[in-house]
Amino acid sequence: MVGTSGITVNNPAGVKTTVAMPQDPEVINSLRRLGLNEYEARAYFALSSAGKSTAGELSERAELPRPRIYDVLDSLLNKGFAAMQTGRPVTYSHLPLGEALGTLRKQRYRGLAEEFAEMDQVGRSLESKLSTSTAGRKLSAQETAWTLKGREAAYSKMGSMISGAKSHILISTTPAGLLAKTEAHGEALGKARARGVKLTIVSPVEKHKAAAQAAKVANELKLSSIPTRFVVSDDQALIFLSPENTPPEDEITMWLNSPHFASTLRRIAGA
Repeated sequence: MVGTSGITVNNPAGVKTTVAMPQDPEVINSLRRLGLNEYEARAYFALSSAGKSTAGELSERAELPRPRIYDVLDSLLNKGFAAMQTGRPVTYSHLPLGEALGTLRKQRYRGLAEEFAEMDQVGRSLESKLSTSTAGRKLSAQETAWTLKGREAAYSKMGSMISGAKSHILISTTPAGLLAKTEAHGEALGKARARGVKLTIVSPVEKHKAAAQAAKVANELKLSSIPTRFVVSDDQALIFLSPENTPPEDEITMWLNSPHFASTLRRIAGA
């Protein structure tokens, strides 16, 4: 008998037949967004719907090629989405999605940590070579102002400025912007203040939850608003040119290595 119930039925000859299980495209797409490929998503969906299965049964339920089913199951086992029960025959079952996501997070964190460690190692090696190749070259007038695209690039430059500050840091921002900056660079700001750098914050935070953060990191807090968002660190300035509600990937900033401009911004802020 032919059907689509995803269960094993007897045909007229008395031979057990496992029929295909209807797939839910929305569920399959959501599983793929978690990092499963098409075959893995279909196999996990079939396991979660039908309970434990042999590899052959799962191949038919999920309509997967028999030669690929063991590779698919091994991948689900490695990713923490399935469990295996030894015996004759070997059977497989899905793991609850919450457990699978917990395993997936740990794997992703470990992978990212390894990538970051490799990035740092390569960066240190390149930094010494690049600094040697540019040694003695002074910045020209054209090299004192650069445009950066994207908030991540701006925040990376901001972090470098804060870490390298020797005498003072000035931050002019909105309350929401202050929360974002202290979340991203709170540790670096704390270290700067500990080594004697004067930190001034200009932001209208008197009725905002950012006030507590400002009081925690700043030597001086000015409760006023300047239309332009910027960060000054010694002789460097980072100016946000886009409106605050600009999508992160579209954020435009200008970085200037200019004592005159940095001094002008400090006078505007009264710092």
